Amino acid sequence: MTLLTTEVKAENTRAYINPLNGKAVDLFIVVDESNAYMNSMQLGLMKTALNNIATELNPAGSNPFFGVYFYGATQAIGNVVPFKTGSAGSLKTYLEIKQYTKAQTSPSTLNMALGAVKQDCLTHCRPIVPRVTVVISNLPDYAARATIRQMEKDSGMTVIVVGIGSTATATIVNQLATYPAESYAIPVSTHYELIMASSHIGSTVSDVPRILNINNAVHIPTTTSGVYHTVQLNTHSYTTTNDMIIMFSSNCPTCSVFGSLSEHNPTRTNTVANANRRSFFAYSGYPNSMHYFRVPKDTGRFFLSFLGNGMSGVYIWVDVFSLPNMLSSSTRIIQNMNLTKSNS
Repeated sequence: MTLLTTEVKAENTRAYINPLNGKAVDLFIVVDESNAYMNSMQLGLMKTALNNIATELNPAGSNPFFGVYFYGATQAIGNVVPFKTGSAGSLKTYLEIKQYTKAQTSPSTLNMALGAVKQDCLTHCRPIVPRVTVVISNLPDYAARATIRQMEKDSGMTVIVVGIGSTATATIVNQLATYPAESYAIPVSTHYELIMASSHIGSTVSDVPRILNINNAVHIPTTTSGVYHTVQLNTHSYTTTNDMIIMFSSNCPTCSVFGSLSEHNPTRTNTVANANRRSFFAYSGYPNSMHYFRVPKDTGRFFLSFLGNGMSGVYIWVDVFSLPNMLSSSTRIIQNMNLTKSNS
């Protein structure tokens, strides 16, 4: 059969390319090297997969920062690739030094590895690029869930969990990964399949939208027609008590705007555009637009994108308004009444 088949090679195409990311990412990779699930051969396969992920994220003109941490075999966290390593080639050099380690007593844990990530990110993470942690494990520790949620709140970290084999159950992987789990929980069967999925993992990392700070305007020098520009809002501190209103404004009155709680890159193919545009004139006399989104209480992240129309440059900014208790309760009563009418 081998003699009768022709090998087909093709470039992996990304589902989405966000120009706002600027080909930059702060990526932390956390690897479980527990001897119960990793032998010396599987360590070699893991190195290959990590090299592939880094290569996917390091095209010409890119500016990634990499850090790789191993846990689960030694008592201390193995800082295999120090964070701020800036190229796939340097990452490969560091990985080649890493050798298989026989398990020690009281091995390090996922929580300890995430603690090292938090400290390195606090010191070195850049303010305007996506922050991503990829956890790769045969048995992800559910005890790390609280730490992951805190990282999301404090630093805007997106956590992608790659579970290997049947011991990495869908329930645990989905609950550890950043929402939406459909995008950030990735199951693979074996270390060989991990290598096959490595380009997809790298693509998923590159698709994570950058964090937009509230009341901090972003200037986009050019908006190529037909290209989506996506940001994510860390809304944890705004939605603890009430629903909220998010205002998206720009000096592009004809740009289509999309918002979503479940699509991390909302486009017209997966999200309905917000058609409720309010136009106003800035001091320059040039028309601007405002779009409003109502976001439920306890929402952690909100994703916004607009479709460029070829303008030479665009400013965008976002503000958040808490919905008063009375208005929020009244709206729910009206919604319940409407639902009762429709049922009757």
